[in-house]
Amino acid sequence: MRSFALLILCSQLAFAAPKPKVILGVFAHPDDELMVSPVLARYAKQGVEIYLAYATDGQRGAKPFSGIPAGEKLGLARRAEATCAAQTLGAKPPFFFGVMDGDLGAMTSPIGKNTEAVTEQVTKLLDQLHPDAIVTWGPEGGYGHPDHRLVSDAVTQAVQASSQPYRLFYVELDANSLKKSAKGFLKEFFGTDPQYLPVHVAYTPADLDVANKSFQCHSTQYTPDERKEDMGFLDLVYHGEIPFRPWFGTQKSDDLFK
Repeated sequence: MRSFALLILCSQLAFAAPKPKVILGVFAHPDDELMVSPVLARYAKQGVEIYLAYATDGQRGAKPFSGIPAGEKLGLARRAEATCAAQTLGAKPPFFFGVMDGDLGAMTSPIGKNTEAVTEQVTKLLDQLHPDAIVTWGPEGGYGHPDHRLVSDAVTQAVQASSQPYRLFYVELDANSLKKSAKGFLKEFFGTDPQYLPVHVAYTPADLDVANKSFQCHSTQYTPDERKEDMGFLDLVYHGEIPFRPWFGTQKSDDLFK
């Protein structure tokens, strides 16, 4: 009788356990998650389920130092790097949509076929995962990269076509901080006026360390020196918190779930 009562109690507790919150990050290429990785590490540590999705495998992002030419072999290598980075961050295995790197804006028949394919894949993930927050590139695409900009458009289209009140956030760089602190690769990035960045999510040095370890996975894209330096450059601009622009609303917050 006591065992039966204990079983009932355990079942009730399990049934009453709150469902973990879910964050879905959608980007163009493996390694794009770098821009939000400290915050992803923070939330993963708190028990949030993190999912990453990439429109392309980055097949055309060949760097001479890697010794891997553009094409299928590079795409496979970058998939493996993205999987490594996700595991290090505490995220689930990533999704890949299979669009050719650089072809999101290609003239197709019908027009926009590749971008629409991304929208359809995002819609499927929304139905499957029911994320509490979605993160993607802002409309400027970081530094104007067409694939980044079009992924942002595709994700936005999927969200605004849904009847569900999804919380979509664009990762942005504060124009003032960028002007004062940008070094290395960040010199190419576009800034956003801080009045449009009401959401700031803090991360700790421990979160930054996890993010840096995940960044080491991307060995085909960054030299050892770049992997050593670039996360530090990013932290100089972020100053311990990543700014986001909500797709809808202007309420100030320090949490993607508020």
